[in-house]
Amino acid sequence: MSKRTLVAENGVLTFYGKTKFSWGELLIIGVTKKFSIGVDTIVPHKETDKEGTYLKKGRVMYFVIKGRGLCGDKPIKSGDILQIKEGQKINIQNNSSKKLIIITIYMPPYNEDNIGYET
Repeated sequence: MSKRTLVAENGVLTFYGKTKFSWGELLIIGVTKKFSIGVDTIVPHKETDKEGTYLKKGRVMYFVIKGRGLCGDKPIKSGDILQIKEGQKINIQNNSSKKLIIITIYMPPYNEDNIGYET
């Protein structure tokens, strides 16, 4: 993944780009010391994480731009805003026949150490 660094008002903002996954793609728009923001595009009948994946540290905000699906077992649709707190599941499922597009904000920035997996 390539990256570019720009100076933002509150410090450094780093832009990364797109990464493809089996579930769709992630466009990381920017990362600061306090947060990261990206856009998940989840293809029909796929999910972003294994069942039981949860947030170990921080908060996540999801803003559903287009489509519908599930966050854990909760139905989500275009226009919904969700806040995920420590200990809550973060798995997003697209159970429809159209793309599901979500803006995702991690506070602090996304880091694999902040994600837990039930065994």
